[in-house]
Amino acid sequence: MSYPVYLVNAFTEQYYKGNQAAVVMVEEFPADTSLQALAREFGFSETAYVKRLGFGKYQIRWFTPEIEVNLCGHATLAAAKVLFHEIIPQEKLILFQSLGGDLLARKQREGIQLDFPTDPPLPIEADGKMLKALSQANAEEILFSAFTQNLIVVYKDAETVRSLKPDFSILNKLNNHKIAGIAVTAADTGKYDYICRYFAPQEGINEDPVTGSAQTCLAPYWGNRLGKLELNGWQASERGGEFKIRLTENRILISGRAFIYLKGELKRGF
Repeated sequence: MSYPVYLVNAFTEQYYKGNQAAVVMVEEFPADTSLQALAREFGFSETAYVKRLGFGKYQIRWFTPEIEVNLCGHATLAAAKVLFHEIIPQEKLILFQSLGGDLLARKQREGIQLDFPTDPPLPIEADGKMLKALSQANAEEILFSAFTQNLIVVYKDAETVRSLKPDFSILNKLNNHKIAGIAVTAADTGKYDYICRYFAPQEGINEDPVTGSAQTCLAPYWGNRLGKLELNGWQASERGGEFKIRLTENRILISGRAFIYLKGELKRGF
């Protein structure tokens, strides 16, 4: 048995930009240990495994190099790109069943729109050692999103976010299994409404290049703070990525592009 595999840069249309994901098409899911081992072998922040369930309906699972996660935006965008452009080009709508619930992907004239649930953050008291390991700068607000288990740390300006140099040796020692990742963010005074970065050493990812799932927390926060339903966000990692976001009552619509830069197949079971 062979498995089609696609390597995709999500939230970009270029080499060396956006966030990388492997998309593996399966008829049946192999053992979880095999899924995890292959994700570790690829070494990307996420590997997506996709199984067809019916007409326009697929099951999707996401694995970091260390764990399976409940929700991933960039690997869902990558999977939708593969399906829309390589497997079912005649379709304009895909339903993904996942641990994060039912997710929709819509083909648009320019890119793909993901329809995800929102995960609004609430204020929380955070570990002082963890905050110091992130930055010596004082945080304006600290919040937590229950479903994605993301800690949100808000700083006073974009330059503070851009210049952060977290001490991952300390963050790894402070590993809190209730926290999946840490999103740092600030308002932007230029092209974007806000910028962010995302750290998840607990999942084997020191810094994630572009994190779609974190926008389910960040966009409701910034939408409420700025009084906007449409937002432009920028993830200020080395690779960088742009989000175009629209908020509805309890959903977030994230539009982005993706670039398939390699396709092939695994020649035998893994």
